[in-house]
Amino acid sequence: MQGGAGLKNSIVAIACCFFFLFILVLTGCIQKNEEKTRVEAQAGTVEGETQLWELSPEFETPDGDYLIGEEGKVGILGPEFIAGETNKWLWHFWGDEQTIKGGDFKVIAIHKETGIKEKVLVENAGTVNDKKVWNYGKLDYRPNGVRGSDSSRPSNLSLPRPGLWRLEVSIGGNYFGAIVVDVKGK
Repeated sequence: MQGGAGLKNSIVAIACCFFFLFILVLTGCIQKNEEKTRVEAQAGTVEGETQLWELSPEFETPDGDYLIGEEGKVGILGPEFIAGETNKWLWHFWGDEQTIKGGDFKVIAIHKETGIKEKVLVENAGTVNDKKVWNYGKLDYRPNGVRGSDSSRPSNLSLPRPGLWRLEVSIGGNYFGAIVVDVKGK
């Protein structure tokens, strides 16, 4: 009768292995979901957030340069967006002093196809310490400054995948504007 006991022990061992694997997979899924929830909570939504997906137009500044964005509100100047590449972009803001100096400049990037919210501002780009962040700190107010804007801020941006992205801009937690861009594949 030893064969029956051995078979029973084998079945119990196999069941324990499956149970253990199930617990590991379940734990991994829970941790992944918690991480996603933390990122979404940090990203948040901005008051007045727009849901439009029309590509942002180019507009001409008083200096004759062309920016992408909302004329008289927010615009960016830089190279073409290529997925996974980090490039320099110069942000321009128009508004009153209280709004411009009202808090941290933050960008939440939303991918149209997936709806995922991502960090896209890159600190310490090109170094071993580079990392993506939600915000770049406070803005300076300088009326009629660079390209006629009231404030400007250089940044490094990296969008991870091709497609349409909406860059939701806030200052001090208040919605400021949005720029929709088409990111090309490599």
